[in-house]
Amino acid sequence: MGGEAPWRGRLAVVGIGLEGPAGMSPRGRRLLEAARTVVGHLRHLSLLPEAGGERIPWDGSPAGLEALLAGRDASSIVLLASGDPNLFGIGGSLLRRHGRAAVEVEPAVSSLQLALARAGVPAAGAALLSAHGRPLAAAVGPARHARRAALLTDPEHDPAAVVRALAAAGVEGDARVVVAERLGGPEERVREGTVAKPPPGPYDPLAVVVLERSAAAGPGLGAPESAYAHESGLITKAEVRAVVLAALDVAAEDVVWDLGSGSGSVAVEAGRMAGWGAVYAVERDPERAAVLERNLARHGSWNVEVVRAEAKEAMARLPAPDAVFIGGGGAALGRLVEGAVAALRRRRAGVPGRLVAALATLESTLDAVEACRRLDLGWRLAQVQVSRARAVGSRLGWEALNPVQVLAAEVPRG
Repeated sequence: MGGEAPWRGRLAVVGIGLEGPAGMSPRGRRLLEAARTVVGHLRHLSLLPEAGGERIPWDGSPAGLEALLAGRDASSIVLLASGDPNLFGIGGSLLRRHGRAAVEVEPAVSSLQLALARAGVPAAGAALLSAHGRPLAAAVGPARHARRAALLTDPEHDPAAVVRALAAAGVEGDARVVVAERLGGPEERVREGTVAKPPPGPYDPLAVVVLERSAAAGPGLGAPESAYAHESGLITKAEVRAVVLAALDVAAEDVVWDLGSGSGSVAVEAGRMAGWGAVYAVERDPERAAVLERNLARHGSWNVEVVRAEAKEAMARLPAPDAVFIGGGGAALGRLVEGAVAALRRRRAGVPGRLVAALATLESTLDAVEACRRLDLGWRLAQVQVSRARAVGSRLGWEALNPVQVLAAEVPRG
C-alpha cells in the first residue's frame, strides 16, 4: 500500500484541539512528551508549553511536509494536526500515500463530533462532510440526501455560503441549522437558526455547520426524462435507467465509467450512489458534452467528471473502474466491451466488477453477447419493454416505447 515515504521510521500524526495537550488522548500526550521534534501549524505549536524539543512550523501542504521530513528519522517526530487527522485531514492523506508502515494516527475528538454533540444531534448515521479546501458541492451534494449532517467550513466557504448552497440544492427552509465556532476553546460559540434564517455573520474560519431535518430526499433513481436536458430524445429512458443502475450495483466508494454518456442521466444518478467515489462521463460529441455539463450543474453533481474523448482513448488513462456502463458504441461495441473488461480487471478485489450495456439494435446486442462469450464471462440479457399511459380522449390508453436490451455481466477480479 502506498509509495515509499521520504523519511525513515514511522511518523506519528497526533490530533490536537483548541484545548491543547489537555484535550489529547493519553497516548497522544505520551507520544508528544517522547518526541524530540514537533511539526505543526503555528496555531498548533502555540498551544504547547514552552519547554520541549525542536519545533518546526509547517505550511499545511503534503509537499511541504515531505520536504521538511526528507531523510529524517520520523520515529522521534510528532506531527500535530487538527482533531481527528484521519477524518478529512493529513493523516488519511499520508496513509493513502505511504501506507501503515510509514504512518500512524492518534486522533483527538474532531470538531465534527463536537459540533454534533453541542447541537444535541446523534452522531450515528450523520453525514460527516467537508467544504474545507474542497469544492462546495462535495459537501452540499451528500448533505442534500442526509437527515443529519455536519459540514466543515473555511474562509471561502463560510457558514453563510454553505447554508445558501443547501437552500439552492433544495433543502427546506425550516430545516434546523447550528453554526458552531472555535469548538473546545475559551471563545467557543454555538448558535442556532434555520436554512431560511441562519445565524448572522461574521463567522470564525474554524466553524462547523450542523444540519438537522425530519426527512431527506432519496437518490432519485429513474427520474423522468424531463429532469434532464437532452437532444431529440437521446436519453436513457427512466424505466431502463432504473434497471441499468440496479445492475451496476454501485457502492458508496466505487469508481464508475459511463461510456457514451450523452445527456448524462446515468452518470448523475450513479454519482449519487457513489457518494464517496467518482463517475467519469465519457462523451466525444462536443454538443452532447455541453448538454451533459449543463445537466451536471443542474443536479449539483459533485463527483462526476466529464471526459471529452473517444471511449477507447479515455479508457487507457482513467482510474480502474468498479462498474462500467456502455450507452453507445455502434460498430465498435465488441471492442468497447473487451476494453471495459480489461479495465475492470486492473483492480484486484473480492467483489466482481460489473459491466452493463443498454442496446437498442439487434446487431449491437449480438456483438455484446459474442464479446462476453469470447471473454468467458457470466452474463444475462433482458429486453425491457415499457408502455406508458397516455390520454385517449377522456380515457387512458397505452403507448409503447422502443424496447431496449440490457446486458449485464460480472467480471471476476480476484
